[in-house]
Amino acid sequence: MPNTIEQYREAKATYQKLHSQAKKELVARFNQLAAELLQIQRELKEDFGHKATIPAKAKNARAARTAPSKVSEPPPPNPKIAAVEKRLASEKKKLEQALAAGKADKPIKDRIYELEDELRLAREK
Repeated sequence: MPNTIEQYREAKATYQKLHSQAKKELVARFNQLAAELLQIQRELKEDFGHKATIPAKAKNARAARTAPSKVSEPPPPNPKIAAVEKRLASEKKKLEQALAAGKADKPIKDRIYELEDELRLAREK
């Protein structure tokens, strides 16, 4: 068991050392690229009279992700479909009550079938 703990501690120390080294190297590389970018920007302005700016994140792309597009908006609900759905829910509730009371459920099931068919046809239009 002590061997495993020692291995863990060594691995943790190695990780921390690599983490620190990687951070230093990334910061150095970033600074190197930033200096090169500034040099190119300066040369563009001096030699060609072109003012180049550092590109920022696209604001419109972020807004497009958060704002719903008009294409994906569902159409307004059809009042006929809503009425049939409401009646269907009511009939299903009646069916549950009839089953719980032990009453005849065939007429209710038939009505549910008719309403489901009517709803399917209304949605296809």
